Amino acid sequence: MTTPFFSICIPQYNRTSFLIKALESLRQQTLRDFEVCVSDGGSTDQRIDELESWLENSALVYQLARSDVNLRYDSNTRKAMSLARGEYIVLMGNDDSFNGTDALAFLHDEIIAAKHPGVIISDFCDDATGDRAWRIREQRLYEQGPRTAANHFRNFSFVSGLTMHRSKCHHFTTDKWDGSEMYQTYIGCSIIASGGTLLERDHMLVRKDLVVPGESVDSYAKRQVIHPCPIQERVLPLGSLGRVVANAIEPYAGNQKHSLNLRILTQLIGFTYPFWLFEYRRVQSWNYAAGIAIGMRPAKVGFGIKLGVLRRAYLWLLYLIVTLLGLTLPIGLFKRMSTILYRIAKR
Repeated sequence: MTTPFFSICIPQYNRTSFLIKALESLRQQTLRDFEVCVSDGGSTDQRIDELESWLENSALVYQLARSDVNLRYDSNTRKAMSLARGEYIVLMGNDDSFNGTDALAFLHDEIIAAKHPGVIISDFCDDATGDRAWRIREQRLYEQGPRTAANHFRNFSFVSGLTMHRSKCHHFTTDKWDGSEMYQTYIGCSIIASGGTLLERDHMLVRKDLVVPGESVDSYAKRQVIHPCPIQERVLPLGSLGRVVANAIEPYAGNQKHSLNLRILTQLIGFTYPFWLFEYRRVQSWNYAAGIAIGMRPAKVGFGIKLGVLRRAYLWLLYLIVTLLGLTLPIGLFKRMSTILYRIAKR
């Protein structure tokens, strides 16, 4: 069997209508040198046979793995990636699609031109509005190494379109970070830190959040407001991100270890954390956001990460300033600045 250039790997759970719509964008691609690898993590919508029937009649080359138990995000993603035979894995969410019929053709040509980088990150836009995320400001090829991984890990949080060399993905396969919801970040950072270059593309490869009339997907922003809401520690997947990245680059960091760990946690606390602090004030309450703040304290997010006394003191100071601002600035100001803050959080 001929080895494809791309393996499009999709973890699936209870979003069959959205997934089929996403797969339609694959069937329309001008470049045909790809396979589809879907891992169904124990869906309960009773539509797995419908999905398989659609794939059988799609003329796409595909592999479909079924699980009898509910696989969480990390293990489901790992299973989808394990099916891959292509030279490059392209990860996709099950409610996101490719942006245009030439999306894979352009990606293929740029990989060749960049002499086969280890990791490729592209920009994306909202499917309904067309608004661009602007997480990638310029097209650039970055050198390999732990510093590059430490500088760019935040762009790995949006999974769709993240493209990685397949053999390297399989080399770093692990279940160590199951439950973090950051599996792709660990793999991507490991590849770059160990010697793979990073290509950031300023093209919009992906359209996110497909719309299917009459159906919706679960979202933190749509969940019922908790009332009354006690102030108690609330843990986000974000809280494990620093440990995931630090662990990925540690074998290659050498005497840069402490400074790179500080760089990782500074970005996490200084840029990503404040956006979500404001966001949970908006969609839940001040009390809920205070619980997020407790869960994001440096002793928690930096547990086990080697820093030194002075660097850890700096993180506590940064955390206290950010938390004070995040819990006291008017929520109306956040609403007016939310687009800018989102771009900062994703950059």
